[in-house]
Amino acid sequence: MPQHALALSVNQVRFGAHPDKVRLVLDLSAATDFRVFALADPYRMVIDLPDFDWRAGNASTTPSSGVKALRYGNLQPGISRIVFDMARPVAVRGAFIIPAQKNQPNRLVIDFSSVDDAEFQRAKNTIHGTLSTTPANNVLAVPGTQHLVPPQKPPPPDSIVRKPLIVIDPGHGGVDPGARGVNKTNEKNVTLALAKELKAQLEGTGRYRVALTRDKDIFIKLRDRVTIARQQEADLFISIHADSIEKSNVSGVSVYTLSEKASDSQTAKLAAQENRADLIAGIDLSVEDEDVANILVDLAMRDTMNQSNFFANKLLEKLKAGQVRLLDSPHRSAGFAVLKAPDIPSVLVEAGFMSNKKESELLNTLAHRKKVARALGDAVDTYFEQVRKNQRI
Repeated sequence: MPQHALALSVNQVRFGAHPDKVRLVLDLSAATDFRVFALADPYRMVIDLPDFDWRAGNASTTPSSGVKALRYGNLQPGISRIVFDMARPVAVRGAFIIPAQKNQPNRLVIDFSSVDDAEFQRAKNTIHGTLSTTPANNVLAVPGTQHLVPPQKPPPPDSIVRKPLIVIDPGHGGVDPGARGVNKTNEKNVTLALAKELKAQLEGTGRYRVALTRDKDIFIKLRDRVTIARQQEADLFISIHADSIEKSNVSGVSVYTLSEKASDSQTAKLAAQENRADLIAGIDLSVEDEDVANILVDLAMRDTMNQSNFFANKLLEKLKAGQVRLLDSPHRSAGFAVLKAPDIPSVLVEAGFMSNKKESELLNTLAHRKKVARALGDAVDTYFEQVRKNQRI
């Protein structure tokens, strides 16, 4: 085995049963790229990693996991594979790395669930992760045995030099109009227009892939906005809003990052108002979002929060440099539901106040939207420049 492979080891494998899924956690010696997918005939779940030492012993499974057996071995130079033989078809719902923090090791977390054959066929070609080396053959070598693994569809071409994916979330939509401006404009229209402008500017650089949680006037639950970003394995999540408060003289942009406790009473009230938006469609997010909240508590997502704070600070610098008016104490924190992705740096931008006549009118002009989007784009550039520097360390 090449010497560099010793840098990675799989130290423990464990399963946890949840009402809607099984969670598989691999304790690793280092954060790393990975690739996860499902195969049929027979049913298997496959994890590809850079070459590793196996220090997990005989991993125990639970009946609910549906795992019949586990095997691992070298796939090709530099790449090793773990195969879970499954008793039934499964779909991988999500996979992400949690970097080491406090007393917790680096972890690869994989959520999967049992599905029927029809859903398996729809999901089987989905590859989770960024490991880009294409397998050289279809033989998985395990000491003493050989097991044939059907050829897997190669990763998409852009995974070789992967452009960062930014998911932009225009707040509100459909039956939820958001704040009402003094000029009778709805927040949902303002946020969509600004999101589309930001998307156009980012794509115009040729450096990023960009997706919107909605590109038209439709209602999307708060939890689903996070799900969209996680399913697409976003590198950055930007939610755009333009709220309203009782004081019509207040104006300026503010940027929010996640906190379990709001930074002030006004922020707490705003977060509660936003998180209740799903009630318009008859769904109480305080119940639906429990799983995400538990992830936050259990995994103490400090690294993601630190990255979110870094981006927020750079964004405020760019807005100020671009002569965009800022709210007093513009970096704030709150428990917004759309900021609760455990593995995606996320910010919520309050682009202004619909309750302020002048600002409401500004938000409806293309010139102002371009100005705000330009600052956002500059901050995205600065953020990913730092990400690339960190990766070279």
